[in-house]
Order: sequence, then C-alpha cells, then structure tokens
Amino acid sequence: MAIDNGIKDLLNEFGLNLVNDLRKSLKSKQRDKALISNLDRSINPSTKFADGNLVFTLTMNDYWDAVNSGRRPTSGGGDGALKRNLIKWVKTRKLKVEISKRKASKAKSLKDKKEKKAYKQETFDQAVERVAYVIARKIHKDGYEGNHFYDEVIKDGRIDKLKEDIGKLINTEVIIDIQQAVK
Repeated sequence: MAIDNGIKDLLNEFGLNLVNDLRKSLKSKQRDKALISNLDRSINPSTKFADGNLVFTLTMNDYWDAVNSGRRPTSGGGDGALKRNLIKWVKTRKLKVEISKRKASKAKSLKDKKEKKAYKQETFDQAVERVAYVIARKIHKDGYEGNHFYDEVIKDGRIDKLKEDIGKLINTEVIIDIQQAVK
C-alpha cells in the first residue's frame, strides 16, 4: 500500500504541474490577457483508487479540443447549433452589441423624399442574433486555427518522466495510456 500511496503522490504532483502549465499556456495564447476563461477554470485533475486500479483523470470543458486543434471550414451552413451556441456565448460575454443605426439614417433620407415609412428599432436579441450570425458565417467560411495549448504542454517530455518516476518506484516497466472521452 505504501507503493500505491507513493504513486498517488506522484500523480497528484504531476496533475498540479500539468494544470498550472496548461493554464499558463492557455493564458499566453489568449488575446485578452485579463480574461479568465471558462476553459481555464474547468481544468481539474483527480487521482483515485477505483476497482483496484489507480486512475488519474484530467477533465476540461468539452470544447477544449476545438480551442486546441481549431476547426476546418465547412461546405454547408450547418444545422444552426453553432449559431445557437454563439448566441449564448455573445450574451454571456457582455459584449457591447450595438443596435443597428443604419435604419435610423435611412429613415432620415426618406423624410426628404416625402415617403415616410416606419422603421422598427432593432431589439437587443435581434442585435445579438445578428452578431452570432456574422461570427458563424466567418467560422463556416474560413474555420479557425487552434492555439495548441494542450499539445505543447503534453508533448514536452513530462509523460516520459512520469513513466520513469513510477518505474523507479515499483521497479518495473510502466505503460501510460492517454485516452480522450468522446461524446
């Protein structure tokens, strides 16, 4: 049991270092340095005994892979899920969404022509939907490049060092298997 606790201590230390390095990497690649993202806060390690096995788990929000790897352009407009998610994203980011002024200026020019047409003021929800549409169109057309915050950290040799440290502790060869949960 002392070996199990030693391995658990190694995994806990590995997890804390991994989380700190992932957060530093993510923050260094963000455009707005002051912004602490939901992804940053969602990175959590855990080590536990389960069914006679010692399991280390690193969890993050499920969109980490898109942030890390990016996204290719698509040929179609999609099913609207991207736009719905972007609407939620725009509302939670407290972005300054400007209500369209084009309609007001067009109404002024119509006064000169004696054609008075009533233009409705755009609502906040309509403005948010317009912003989400423009972002979704840009993503579908051009995609976006990932920032590789995870790849750079995980491929820096820390896995091999963890194998060596655990191998020294138990005097045998260790195989580490990294698995990604797929929804």
